[in-house]
Amino acid sequence: MTALRLVGTFFLVVCGWCAGDAVCIRTQEHLEALRQTIALLEEIEQEITFRRADLNMLAKKLQREHKLFCSAKMIQTAIPPQSFSPQEAACFAECFSALGHTEAEQACSRLAFYQERFRSFLQQQEKAAQSRLVLAPKLGILLGLTAAILLF
Repeated sequence: MTALRLVGTFFLVVCGWCAGDAVCIRTQEHLEALRQTIALLEEIEQEITFRRADLNMLAKKLQREHKLFCSAKMIQTAIPPQSFSPQEAACFAECFSALGHTEAEQACSRLAFYQERFRSFLQQQEKAAQSRLVLAPKLGILLGLTAAILLF
């Protein structure tokens, strides 16, 4: 019976650690999605500024390079990453839906504006992530130990 309790406790602690680690992984994925969005907006701005790229051709190019977050045929219908908060997703949709409806200079200034908004989102999330990345695995282990104590 003692060996079973020991195995059960070990299992619950490992499950708790895995849950904490999953929080860290989701946090890192979210931060990376924000970074990729900023890089994507910078690339689109450069393509419009220097090459006066057609948006349909640009969407195809980004799809080939796997830089567009969806299989949309038009850049205006790009779907935000699933890890985005509702506010970030709304900003993403607002940014992409407006592309192609203005002159190049105005489009570039709007892209620069959205780059700054996403940089702001990134800074906020990085600050929030600092403690989460340190505490989540530890809290997961504690949760696993608590469950083991309560069950056994």
